[in-house]
Amino acid sequence: MKHKLLGLLSAAIMILAAALLSSVEPVSVKSTRIHQHLSSRQDTDCGCQGAELCTHLPLVVIDTMGQAIPGAPTLEKDLFGQELYTAAADGETTILSNLSVIDHESANNHPSDQPDFTTSCEIRIRGKSSRQFPKRSYALKFVDSCGEANNLSVMGMGAHHDWVLHGPILDKSLIRNYLWYNIGGEIMGYAPNVRFCEVILNGEYQGLYLMTESITDGKDCRLNLSLTVKNAESTGYLLRIDRPTEQDLGTPRDIYTYNERMSNVDFDVSIRYPGTAGLTPELAKDIELDYSAFEKALFSFDYDTEDYGYRNYIDVENFIDYFIINEFSKNYDAGNFSTYIYKEVGEKFKLCIWDFNNSCDNYSEQAFDASGFFLVRRDWYFMLFRDEAFVEQLLRRYEQLRQTYLSQEYLMSYIDDTLAYLGCAVDRNNQRWADEIAGLVEWEDLMPKERNLHSHQEAVVQLKNWICARGAWLDSNIQSLRQYAHPSRNNAYNH
Repeated sequence: MKHKLLGLLSAAIMILAAALLSSVEPVSVKSTRIHQHLSSRQDTDCGCQGAELCTHLPLVVIDTMGQAIPGAPTLEKDLFGQELYTAAADGETTILSNLSVIDHESANNHPSDQPDFTTSCEIRIRGKSSRQFPKRSYALKFVDSCGEANNLSVMGMGAHHDWVLHGPILDKSLIRNYLWYNIGGEIMGYAPNVRFCEVILNGEYQGLYLMTESITDGKDCRLNLSLTVKNAESTGYLLRIDRPTEQDLGTPRDIYTYNERMSNVDFDVSIRYPGTAGLTPELAKDIELDYSAFEKALFSFDYDTEDYGYRNYIDVENFIDYFIINEFSKNYDAGNFSTYIYKEVGEKFKLCIWDFNNSCDNYSEQAFDASGFFLVRRDWYFMLFRDEAFVEQLLRRYEQLRQTYLSQEYLMSYIDDTLAYLGCAVDRNNQRWADEIAGLVEWEDLMPKERNLHSHQEAVVQLKNWICARGAWLDSNIQSLRQYAHPSRNNAYNH
């Protein structure tokens, strides 16, 4: 009887806490990040029709000089079962094209305007499942006349040479990556910067795209992965966990990890920085040993001790924020695929968010309702959640974020304000891809097929409703994460 009363009391406290949390007005937030829809001018005099494209968004104009962009799926596989993609005429994975950016600060943009800059650009189709879609996404590398990296500032983002042009089509709301990258950047401190733009490829309008910083070393807002001291360079590094398809794209080296040995998921851990030019066999081995030391500490019986435990290796706050963002959005690839872990010079390991195209129940292979946890069973979190201190710290952080960047009021307002900013660009994009968007319903994209939405308006409603339902479920169930750290469950791990 005593235990039953305690259980009822605990349940009542959880319900009351959830109710109080949901009723809290979000406190004011001070942004440390540039949000394009809040800082850039909006369309005031273009209108949605005209003889020449007129837009308040930046324009990206690409000329491939008659060449087909490589990287399209061939529907064939090599001897190792890896998918094969089209190559350039010379057998390379990229072609050289001309790229211009037109981005006026105080006036609308037109294809005939003088560009802010023009550069040679190596380009290829990128992605995994997204390569199958008619609206392609592209990897870009700006180069100079000698073929060397050409670092350029793009749309107010810091100068660099590696960029991604993401073309949303399966995400009919068009805003998932923009939404979560920007909110993630506020919460975690570092996330790729993004800007909406419209793209013209070989004279043909291609619709709304998201210019995205690649996750790599560089100045300004990017990662501090290298540091030169007295003519000697000390280096950090960046690893990517993803499907083993990178060999075709020139990954410098794969490393073998504890996680790969234990997992039944087919993924590789590859070194993404330093790149091929700076990665010696000796440095690659040092990186492998350093990363293995972290995983050895995490997957050992000493995982939570002061002297030998995981806290000596990782930025715990960063790992908590990464969990909350991806769990809140149910970004189901996180932890298995499209996962980046990095170590800046002199710092501990951190994670970087990436690729929310399939988040918020937009996952193509199956439906994900607003209930349940998934990331607790992935990768490092399998062990982290056995530590009661980690769980309690995460619960406190969740309550903080639900009053600010993850509050229902903030998220709904963010979606509305972003779409208002995009204005006629949404209509232009949907007109450009109307036949293909309609055709997606006939493909095996969202399963079951009744999950496929027929319009942008339906997609926005679905996104909003799902986010509200997800927040409500987490508010009522987040405390149950304590079960993973309970001593009765973890006798094999805890002292």
